[in-house]
Amino acid sequence: MEDIELKSLWKAQDEKLNKTLKLNQFLLESLQKQKAESKLNRLARYKTGVTVLGIAWTLFLGLLVYGNGFKNPFFSISVLMIALCNLVAVVIYITHIVLIKKLDYSNSITDTQKKLIQLQTSTFSIGRILWLQLPFYTTFFWSSEMIAANDIRFWLIAVPVTLAFTLIAVWLYRNLTPQNAHKKLVKAMVLSSTEYTSVIKAREFLADIENFKTTD
Repeated sequence: MEDIELKSLWKAQDEKLNKTLKLNQFLLESLQKQKAESKLNRLARYKTGVTVLGIAWTLFLGLLVYGNGFKNPFFSISVLMIALCNLVAVVIYITHIVLIKKLDYSNSITDTQKKLIQLQTSTFSIGRILWLQLPFYTTFFWSSEMIAANDIRFWLIAVPVTLAFTLIAVWLYRNLTPQNAHKKLVKAMVLSSTEYTSVIKAREFLADIENFKTTD
């Protein structure tokens, strides 16, 4: 009789323990998902603000090109290339915002993590594209007259500066990649940015859920 009562007590205790663990897991999942969603929603608002500014800047550059009417090809092409780089960045920002808004936190953690990794990796693309516009900030004031005049200051100052900026832009484009995430420059320019750290933090919140399930 005592054995039966003891087994009943153990069974009741196990049931209470299982209910407590399930409740703790439910609460942890809800809390961590809310934290991740809040972090990513703030990131989406940030990206939306940057996108609006990027669109305004691109439209302004387009007006400059239109106003110039290619009277000075160097100016028009330089500004057009700067506008193009910014336009590509704006498109990437919009895809990021859409991706964040489409996240369904009721889906499996693995699926959500995969999408966040995609967002995390794509963050590198923005900086790489924007750095490509760097040389064109040194050529918009060029003119056919400057070249025809054969001004030594143009060949000894303007051209070398443009070449230097071109080399820097190409080097940054080639090196700001996820494969170089261990390098100090990449850590300083990409990994420490709000856009990247927000995604990392959101992934950590979701990873806590998986860790809890593993240790359960």
